[in-house]
Order: sequence, then C-alpha cells, then structure tokens
Amino acid sequence: MQDLTASEITNLIASFTTNTMASVVTSDVLKKAESDDVRSMLELGVQIAKAEVEGAEYFMNQAGRVLPVPFTEQDILLPNDKYYSDNFVILLKYKLGQDALNLYVTSLSTSTNPEVRAFYKKLSQDTAELVEKCIELMVKRGLHQPVIHIPKSDEVERAQTKKVLGKFIGEKRPLSAPEVLQIQNNFVSTEVLKEILRSFSKTETSEIREHFERGKDMCSKHLEMMQAKFEKEELPQMPTWESEVDTEGQPHFSDRLMMFKVSLMVGAIGARYGVTATATLRKDIGATFSKMMGEVVLYAEDSAALMIKNNMFDEPPLVKLNNNI
Repeated sequence: MQDLTASEITNLIASFTTNTMASVVTSDVLKKAESDDVRSMLELGVQIAKAEVEGAEYFMNQAGRVLPVPFTEQDILLPNDKYYSDNFVILLKYKLGQDALNLYVTSLSTSTNPEVRAFYKKLSQDTAELVEKCIELMVKRGLHQPVIHIPKSDEVERAQTKKVLGKFIGEKRPLSAPEVLQIQNNFVSTEVLKEILRSFSKTETSEIREHFERGKDMCSKHLEMMQAKFEKEELPQMPTWESEVDTEGQPHFSDRLMMFKVSLMVGAIGARYGVTATATLRKDIGATFSKMMGEVVLYAEDSAALMIKNNMFDEPPLVKLNNNI
C-alpha cells in the first residue's frame, strides 16, 4: 500500500480515536435504552462506529503508522446507570451525526487513495441513514419543535437598499429564513453541549470540574443571546433539556473520555458559530456570533492545555525536515 498523505493520516487518526469512544459509549447507552425504535437507531450507531475503527486501523497498519491510544470499556465507570433520557440521546446522536457527515465529506474530498475515499463514502452513506433515523424519531416525539413558519410571498423581490444588512443600533429588519435556520441549529447544538457539560461536572477532579462548569456557564450565556434574537421578533422560544440528564452521583466516564468528548463538541460549535457569523446578512447577528466564536476558541485552547497537563493529549504526527536537502 502506498504511504498515506498528511490529510489521510489526520482523518484516519481522528476516525480511530473518536470512534473507539463512540463505540463504547453508544454500546453502553444502548443497554439502557427504553424503546425499541431508539435501540434500533443506536444499534446502527454502534455498527458504524465499529466499522470506522476497523477501517481506520486497517489503513494505518497497512501504511506502518502508529495508532493513538484507544478508548475502551474501562472508560465507562458506571455501566449499570442510565444517565441520559432516550429523548436526549436522540438529540445528541442527531447533532453528532450532523458533525460526522461534515467530517466525512471533508475526509473523502481530501483523500487521494481510492480505498480511503471509498471508506469515507460508505461512512457518509451509513451516517446519512443514521441521521434520517434520528430525524424520524424527533418528529415522532415532537423534539423538532418549535416549527417557525415563514410567510409565503407571491414573487421574488430584489433587495433595493443596504437596509437588508441591518445595523448594530436601532430598528432592524425581521429575521430572514436563513437566519432563523442558523440560530435554531446553533441553539440546539449549544444546548446539547451545555447538558453534556452539566452531566460531566460530577468528576471528582476539581480542575476539570471547574473547566466543565465554566463551559456550562459559557453555553448558558450564548443560549440567552440566541433566545433574545427570537424574543425581539416575538417568535417561539427554543426548549431546553435540563430534566433529560442525570447530574447527581458519581461520574459515569473517565476524565480522559469526558475531556476528549468536550473538545470535539466545542470544536464543532466553534465551526458552526463561524459559519453563522459569515453567512448571515444582519450585522448584529454576525457580530453576536463572532463574539461567541471568540469565547469558544479560548475555551477550546484551555481544553487542550488541560488535556496536555493531565497527560491525555496524543501528539499528532509532525513534519520533520530532511537534513540532506
């Protein structure tokens, strides 16, 4: 097998580490699921995660590359306790599935090895099926609410003035459909992260607990800022999910697993905020998400520093110059 490119190494390492975690966590959640339809969705999630681990391991071994330290069942500290409701699990898998689809498209389009491309193409197809299952469950259980209706118009109108861009101070035009989409999508992602951080704050390691609590407070502030945009338009408020997560008792996962999970989700949130900051026309919304993105970036940096300090961070392969050149 030809040597792997930098992008292929990066993607396969991420696939291996992320999905050794996904495999053990999803398998654990599956044991405690209460309904058959949620179990069916989680079984597909476990199947995808295991296939991704096996594929990444195969390609790395064929190229003679070192694999990172995997997550195992030893990272599940309370295998008999249910800590997330079925409804929250659906939302969590939906958001993680969205993030995975984005990563698979990037991995496929940046790989030159045809086998690696085929690998990520298959993962994209399987994960699209998983996301569809999650959406069907969300609609069935009413978790996709509120549905914000956009009035119909008789014709397409061209923007005549710069008023469509809005302004920082004073009266602003109503939200557009793309802006509603961005705010709703970001709200759900941030709410899911907030509840994950609440559930992780049970760790007995004080420094890590304080870091999770800081992240929870950051998310709460961001959620309030997003809700405020809807309040001003007299639009329905987005739901929160505090009652769907167990925050009592002992920690369910190892500190390493929790820190890794948070670092992944924070990175995805930062990327979402960045897209919203650049994709929305109203200046005040762009400014709000730019500010929130800056706070997320700082938190992500502190997460990495904390992982390094606690010997949880696997250094990625580095480029070494050939002294003969």
